[in-house]
Amino acid sequence: MVNEKEKLKQNLENLAKNNGSQQAVSYEKLFNPQFMQKNTKFTTIDFFIKAAGAKSFQNLEDLSIESLNEFIKKETNFSTWEEMQQSAISQYMMSLF
Repeated sequence: MVNEKEKLKQNLENLAKNNGSQQAVSYEKLFNPQFMQKNTKFTTIDFFIKAAGAKSFQNLEDLSIESLNEFIKKETNFSTWEEMQQSAISQYMMSLF
Protein backbone atom coordinates (compact mmCIF):
# COMPACT_ATOMS: atom_id res chain seq x y z
CA MET A 1 0.00 0.00 0.00
CA VAL A 2 1.35 3.41 -0.96
CA ASN A 3 1.87 5.75 1.99
CA GLU A 4 0.18 9.15 2.05
CA LYS A 5 3.31 11.14 1.14
CA GLU A 6 3.98 8.95 -1.89
CA LYS A 7 0.32 9.17 -2.90
CA LEU A 8 0.45 12.97 -2.74
CA LYS A 9 3.68 13.05 -4.73
CA GLN A 10 2.29 10.72 -7.39
CA ASN A 11 -0.95 12.67 -7.48
CA LEU A 12 0.85 15.93 -8.11
CA GLU A 13 3.14 14.44 -10.74
CA ASN A 14 0.35 12.59 -12.55
CA LEU A 15 -2.21 15.37 -12.55
CA ALA A 16 0.09 18.28 -13.30
CA LYS A 17 0.79 17.51 -16.93
CA ASN A 18 1.10 20.50 -19.21
CA ASN A 19 -2.04 20.39 -21.38
CA GLY A 20 -1.59 16.74 -22.30
CA SER A 21 2.12 16.92 -23.06
CA GLN A 22 4.75 14.89 -21.26
CA GLN A 23 6.33 17.94 -19.63
CA ALA A 24 5.25 18.32 -16.01
CA VAL A 25 4.18 21.72 -14.73
CA SER A 26 6.53 23.36 -12.25
CA TYR A 27 5.37 23.94 -8.71
CA GLU A 28 5.91 27.69 -9.28
CA LYS A 29 3.26 27.64 -12.03
CA LEU A 30 0.82 25.60 -9.93
CA PHE A 31 1.34 27.64 -6.78
CA ASN A 32 1.67 30.96 -8.58
CA PRO A 33 1.53 34.27 -6.66
CA GLN A 34 -2.14 34.80 -7.54
CA PHE A 35 -3.07 31.39 -6.12
CA MET A 36 -0.96 31.93 -3.01
CA GLN A 37 -2.28 35.42 -2.29
CA LYS A 38 -5.89 34.34 -2.79
CA ASN A 39 -5.67 31.16 -0.70
CA THR A 40 -2.90 31.65 1.86
CA LYS A 41 -1.28 34.22 4.12
CA PHE A 42 1.80 34.20 1.87
CA THR A 43 2.65 36.12 -1.29
CA THR A 44 4.67 33.30 -2.88
CA ILE A 45 5.18 29.56 -2.57
CA ASP A 46 8.77 30.18 -1.47
CA PHE A 47 7.65 32.17 1.59
CA PHE A 48 5.11 29.44 2.35
CA ILE A 49 7.78 26.72 2.12
CA LYS A 50 10.15 28.54 4.47
CA ALA A 51 7.38 29.28 6.99
CA ALA A 52 6.36 25.61 6.93
CA GLY A 53 9.91 24.72 7.99
CA ALA A 54 11.25 23.28 4.73
CA LYS A 55 14.30 24.38 2.75
CA SER A 56 12.71 23.73 -0.67
CA PHE A 57 9.52 22.48 -2.27
CA GLN A 58 11.00 19.00 -2.49
CA ASN A 59 11.82 19.14 1.23
CA LEU A 60 8.13 19.50 2.10
CA GLU A 61 8.10 15.71 1.82
CA ASP A 62 10.48 15.57 4.79
CA LEU A 63 7.88 17.14 7.06
CA SER A 64 5.37 14.88 8.73
CA ILE A 65 2.01 14.99 6.96
CA GLU A 66 0.38 15.77 10.31
CA SER A 67 2.52 18.86 10.95
CA LEU A 68 2.18 20.01 7.34
CA ASN A 69 -1.61 19.63 7.47
CA GLU A 70 -1.73 21.52 10.77
CA PHE A 71 0.28 24.35 9.18
CA ILE A 72 -2.06 24.29 6.15
CA LYS A 73 -5.14 24.57 8.40
CA LYS A 74 -3.70 27.60 10.22
CA GLU A 75 -2.18 29.46 7.28
CA THR A 76 -4.40 28.71 4.26
CA ASN A 77 -8.00 28.27 3.15
CA PHE A 78 -7.45 24.50 3.00
CA SER A 79 -7.63 21.63 5.49
CA THR A 80 -4.90 19.42 4.03
CA TRP A 81 -1.87 19.49 1.75
CA GLU A 82 -3.70 17.20 -0.66
CA GLU A 83 -6.65 19.60 -0.83
CA MET A 84 -4.30 22.53 -1.48
CA GLN A 85 -2.53 20.63 -4.28
CA GLN A 86 -5.81 19.59 -5.88
CA SER A 87 -7.05 23.17 -5.87
CA ALA A 88 -3.80 24.46 -7.40
CA ILE A 89 -3.96 21.81 -10.12
CA SER A 90 -7.63 22.53 -10.85
CA GLN A 91 -7.06 26.27 -11.06
CA TYR A 92 -4.04 25.80 -13.30
CA MET A 93 -5.96 23.48 -15.63
CA MET A 94 -8.86 25.95 -15.81
CA SER A 95 -6.43 28.71 -16.78
CA LEU A 96 -5.45 26.71 -19.88
CA PHE A 97 -8.91 27.07 -21.38
